[in-house]
Amino acid sequence: MIPLNSLYTKNKVHFLTEIQSNFSDLYIAVRTKEQRILSAKQIQSLPYLDTFSPHVSEWELRQKSTTRFTEYLNRKKTPLNILDIGCGNGWFSNLLATISPQHQIIGLDVNVDELYQATEIFSQQNLIFAYGDIFKINTFKKQFDCITLNGCIQYFSDLDLLITTLKSFLKPHGEIHIIDSPFYNKGQIVSAKRRTLDYYTQLGFPEMASHYFHHSFENIKDFKILYKPTKSIINKLLSKKDSPFMWLCYTRDN
Repeated sequence: MIPLNSLYTKNKVHFLTEIQSNFSDLYIAVRTKEQRILSAKQIQSLPYLDTFSPHVSEWELRQKSTTRFTEYLNRKKTPLNILDIGCGNGWFSNLLATISPQHQIIGLDVNVDELYQATEIFSQQNLIFAYGDIFKINTFKKQFDCITLNGCIQYFSDLDLLITTLKSFLKPHGEIHIIDSPFYNKGQIVSAKRRTLDYYTQLGFPEMASHYFHHSFENIKDFKILYKPTKSIINKLLSKKDSPFMWLCYTRDN
């Protein structure tokens, strides 16, 4: 078992560090305005979403990136300790837990409301949901075979510090996977920041822009690209659509 050393447990969520901010309130308010708050039934069906959702086209793309990753894990025949960072409402953590009952999954987030929702919806023997500041947890050193960051890298201000911290959590030959996350060339970051501020200002939450960070490809030089989007003429003619984001993997040598 993966050592947790919980400070306390509430509503089946393990609290590994003290709650430090009210980011959850702002995040939920923004997601509500964006119509991204889903029902329990919808969350259980993810990454498949009913056609009435305003974000169904986005989830059609995420189906493809999710399938690629789960097929990748299916090829691994040994039990894995997996840390799913930024697990939110828990749909991806739960999906990882269904791959094999021998895998041990921890879904980690700092959004208390979504973690409570995750424990209400999902219950598997090999799945735990936890609250924790990743930079203050000292029991995860060399504990994980696989760490996933699925659509959450933009909420970390210091990517170099994050990756360094996560590398210390890996067992020998352990892997970090970044999925469905945006990266930019250095020359694109200023305009990307402006678009983000304009978007959240128009939405009515300009303060959210200070919690959304734009990372450069320079920060991930030691990651391998396992998937890269293509914009070929053939794909356009066939109307083939896939994730616009790369799938990146770092493997620890020893």
